[in-house]
Amino acid sequence: MSLLSGILDPTTRVDIASTIQYIFDLYSSGRISDADAKNALYEICVEVLRATKPDLTDEEIKENAAELSEQFIKAFRIEGLRRRMLSQLRGKLPI
Repeated sequence: MSLLSGILDPTTRVDIASTIQYIFDLYSSGRISDADAKNALYEICVEVLRATKPDLTDEEIKENAAELSEQFIKAFRIEGLRRRMLSQLRGKLPI
């Protein structure tokens, strides 16, 4: 959410969020690797940071984008694990 905080246009916010969701869907289905997902997220973060924080240097933008993309990958892994566990337990839990 902090990535989108500087974006005021609702359409742009939705576009960025849906692109990140699309990358998550590809990642969780196994269609792209960790490295591919991280690279795509890094590119998104770089572009958003350039647009929202023009006062940062290119090096600072790259560092922040690398940190944000790593946080996204960690969140993707946790959410993927949660979904797998819930799908495995779905048939075993009483309703």
